[in-house]
This record gives sequence, structure tokens and C-alpha cells, in this order.
Amino acid sequence: MRGEIVHGDGNIKISGRFTVKDLDYVSSALESESSERVTVDLSDCKSIDTCIAARMWSIAEDRIAKGASLDFQGMTPDIEALFKRFSALDDKPVPPAPPHTIRYNFEDIGDKVQATWESLSGLISFTGQSFKALFSGKVRGSITAYYMEQSGVMAVPIVVTLNWLMGVVLGYQAGYQMSQFGGELFMPALLAYSICWEIAPMMTAVLVAGRSGSAFAAEIGTMKVRQEIDALEVMGFNLYGYIVTPKMIALFVVMPLLITVANFAGMAGGLAAGGIFLKMPAVVYIAEVRKALIPFDLYWGLIKGLFYSTIISVTGSYMGMKVRGGPASVGKATTSAVVVSIFLVILVDALMSLIFIHLRPGLSL
Repeated sequence: MRGEIVHGDGNIKISGRFTVKDLDYVSSALESESSERVTVDLSDCKSIDTCIAARMWSIAEDRIAKGASLDFQGMTPDIEALFKRFSALDDKPVPPAPPHTIRYNFEDIGDKVQATWESLSGLISFTGQSFKALFSGKVRGSITAYYMEQSGVMAVPIVVTLNWLMGVVLGYQAGYQMSQFGGELFMPALLAYSICWEIAPMMTAVLVAGRSGSAFAAEIGTMKVRQEIDALEVMGFNLYGYIVTPKMIALFVVMPLLITVANFAGMAGGLAAGGIFLKMPAVVYIAEVRKALIPFDLYWGLIKGLFYSTIISVTGSYMGMKVRGGPASVGKATTSAVVVSIFLVILVDALMSLIFIHLRPGLSL
């Protein structure tokens, strides 16, 4: 039977037995008294749960901190012993915080370096398994065509628009600066080199990483959360050949095509800038571009596309496979896939640019 509490005018009488179910009842009775000095009579209290006693002690401590008081009277030996334990805990000094040593300050850096190394080694191993499945397994034509449509056809409008705008901006800025020295005729060559060597492949890779790489990570991550990946493993499917390979093949096909489209869109933007801002005839612009470029310049962008497609497809799939937990981990994997893909694309682009200088005919430092 639930105990009874009678309170008013700063006096509270608690009688009967109280269990954990009465915690809210006791708390509201003690907190409702607004008098500065409150007396709690426990002489008729038969038994009280430890959590209720702890709550009563906490309320008393809060009142003391505010300049008021809450006095307990008529406590049984058991209740008095319980309150003495709370008092002993309050009197126990808080242990001092350990000093921050030099090792402490560098431990966090070491943990991050170790996590980065584990991710990198895992990505390398994952890439090897993906290529093994690519050369040893059969091609899933329907799903590969689906990814080609999503990653290639659906990306054409944004790739064309952004690269055309980049061509306009670069053409205007380069032409404006060169016109100060009477050298605006060199703008088409400068723009063509910039677009075909760096800007079009890089912009296309960044856009595909943002669109397709994140989609790959989110798709596989969601499958991990729903335990669909575990089900495929139990049924004996080759996960790399079933999930990763179609994405790789799709990007192998569409990335060089997107870069080719980006090249022409960027140079078309330069043509528009030359005609609008420099009054340069289209015939002159096209002639200067043809004199500057050789087929190797266009092929180099396509070669870059193969490397970029590998990075984006494998990184997105790997980050999706690493998902553990719930929906929040899917979001983190998606973000990691985009960030890591763009970082690796820029790193590979820098290395390939050094190689390009020594391979292109007629170009040397």
C-alpha cells in the first residue's frame, strides 16, 4: 500500500512504505513547499526505497545551496544510516584531473594517423578484390546499364553547364588580361590547354564524385544497415562482382565520354567569351584552337577519366561497405566517400600532370 504524505506551512509528515513507484509523488511533495525552512517528519515512515532517499537528499542539498533548508526528523536507524552514506559521498573530495602531458597532446594525432592508415590499407585491399572480381566474374548487363544512365546520361546537363560557364569565365579573364598587351589572339590556345589538360577532367571528376560516388556509398550503406549485404553473403554471392563491378564498368564507360563533352563545352564557352567580349570571329578562334591542340591532348583527358572512374567507384563502394550502425553512419559514409574521392582525384591528377610533361610531344620544362 502506498505511503501517505501530509504537508503544509513548512511541515511535511511522511508515513507508510514508499517504493520506486512513488518517486514522482515524493518529489512533487517536497518541491511544492516554498518556505525557507522546511521540516520533514519521518517518524511514521516504515521503509523507503534507496532512489527515493537519494532524491530527498538531492532536494535538501539544492535548498541549502539556495540559502534555504530541509531538515529531517524522526528517522529510523536504517534511514539515518542511508542518509549518512549520502553525506559521506558528498564529503569525499573529487579526484584531481590527470595532468595533460606531451604524450596526451599527441595521442589524438596518432589515433587519427592510425585510422587514416587503416582506411588507406583497407581501400587498397578493397581495390584489389574489386579488380579481381572485374576480371574473373561475369558482367551484369542490366544493372550496369542502369548505372551508366544514372552516372552518365543524367550527369550530362550539369557537366555541360558548369564547364561552359568555366570556359566563359576563363576566356573573359584571360582575354581581358592579354588585351592589355595586345595578345588576345593567344586566348584560344591558353583556354584550350587549360580546359583539355586540367579543368574539364577535374571538374567532371568532382561532379561525378559528388553525384555518383555519394550515391554509391549511400546505396551500399543502406544495404548494410538493412542487413541485405549479410543476406547476399549467406546466399553465396560474390559481393564484389555483384555490387562493385557494375559501378566500376559503368564509370569506365561514361567518364571518358563525359570528359569529352566537358572539353567541347568548355571550349564553346571560350568561343562565346571571345565573340562577346573580344569581338573575335569564330573562324579565328577555331583556327587558333586547332593550331594549339594535338590529338594527344584529348586522349590524355580520356586516360585520366579511367583513373578517376576507378577512384570514384571503388571509394564510394568501400565507404558504403564500412557502414556500421544506423542512418547517421550512412550520412558519414556518404560524406567520407565524396571527400576522399576528391582528395585522391586531385592527388592522382598532380602525379599524372608530372608524367604528362614528359610524354606530350613538343612540351618540356
